[in-house]
Amino acid sequence: MTIRSVAVIGLGAMGAPMARRVQEAGFDLTVCDRTEARLAPFAHAGARIASAPAECAAADLVIVLVATPGQVREAVLGERGVRAGLAGGLTPILAVMSTVPVAVIEQLEQALTPLGVRVIDAPVSGGVSRAEQGTLTIMTGGDSEDVEAAGVVFACLANHRFHCGGLGAGEALKIINNMLGLANVVLAAEAYKLALDQGLDLTDVARVLDVSSGRNAFSADPAGPQSKYASMTRDGEAFASLVAIMRKDLALAVDMASRTAGQYPALHAIEAVVASLGNETFTDWRRIADAPSRPR
Repeated sequence: MTIRSVAVIGLGAMGAPMARRVQEAGFDLTVCDRTEARLAPFAHAGARIASAPAECAAADLVIVLVATPGQVREAVLGERGVRAGLAGGLTPILAVMSTVPVAVIEQLEQALTPLGVRVIDAPVSGGVSRAEQGTLTIMTGGDSEDVEAAGVVFACLANHRFHCGGLGAGEALKIINNMLGLANVVLAAEAYKLALDQGLDLTDVARVLDVSSGRNAFSADPAGPQSKYASMTRDGEAFASLVAIMRKDLALAVDMASRTAGQYPALHAIEAVVASLGNETFTDWRRIADAPSRPR
């Protein structure tokens, strides 16, 4: 299958820059979002505006980038969802790029496969800046031919793409990645705060950690940990939104772990820590963000 037209449902912090890259790559773009202000720049750029996800069903590839499992179900299976727009033999590839439980992906497959729609999961990692640059990581699950067909679009979004296995494998790996990543965020913040309390320079700390066993996503950033913690705490609203996402992602990990044998005490401990994050944490993270920085 050749992908010529793409629909993006959800133009939030990640969806909007990803949709822009799809359009800039030359694909015929349709966008759908509940917020009119998010649609306006795309209308100005010549994209087709869909008033409901059902109007996206005619695209060769339909990308779902909404925030929650409930929103994914509504966007695809709801009264005005993609399924409602399937008519006249339309059989798009549906790529769920939101981070949701594997069970949601399986539910979509059960509902759409009899209609000829190919479902794949393709969650992303990398944040807004990498979405803008097209340097995300995409983890895919599903039929290899469908993933390969969608790959022509994924190529303009990511420089790291991994086919992780059957349907749902991408979501499972993304949840595991988030489990480790969020633990890193929380513990690294305490490590950098402790370094400041000891009078250490964070540039020196990051340089040493990055070639030692304490290496982490923050030490690897040339701009230092200050840059990443600054982006997470630019204001109270941004911090609150981040914490809400962290809690959601850890809940997904806890739910997935609950369906396996054995205990996960560290996961539950991190979930409890994230549940407790508040004003004191915001102040601590801002202290890291505001620490003097010098080129590495």
